[in-house]
Formats: sequence, C-alpha cells, structure tokens
Amino acid sequence: MVEYFTALVIAYKLHGHDIETAVWFESEKHCSRAMNNRSADFMYDYLFDLYGHDISMGCYPTDKVSKLIKPKLRPLIKSN
Repeated sequence: MVEYFTALVIAYKLHGHDIETAVWFESEKHCSRAMNNRSADFMYDYLFDLYGHDISMGCYPTDKVSKLIKPKLRPLIKSN
C-alpha cells in the first residue's frame, strides 16, 4: 500500500484574485478525517462570511509518496 502527501485546500477570491491556502497531511485518510471532524470549518465559515459564496474546500492528494507499506513476508514452509 502506498500513501501520498495530501493537501486540505481552502480556495476563495479576494479582490478578484484567486487565493488557495493549504494544510498538508501525510495521507488522504488523515485529510478526510480532518474534514469529517469539521476541523477546518471555523476558518471556512469565517472566510465565507467575509468574502462571500465563491469558496471551496477539499482534499487533494499529490503524486509524492509519504509512506510505502510493504506486505509482510509469509514464513517459508519446509516441504518433506
């Protein structure tokens, strides 16, 4: 199994400029947990109230490997 660095990105417009703010995680699972636990909702809601409805938030995995989990080898069985 391979895990990839993943960014939780909040994207919004500020005076006509596209802004993206990222928090980095070691895996997509960690990023999804942060979203499901509503960890970033305070910042999202604050920016939404300030700058309007043109805002989004999501998890975006990269192609950079953060962890490579190798399967365990099975013990050799001696045949008679």
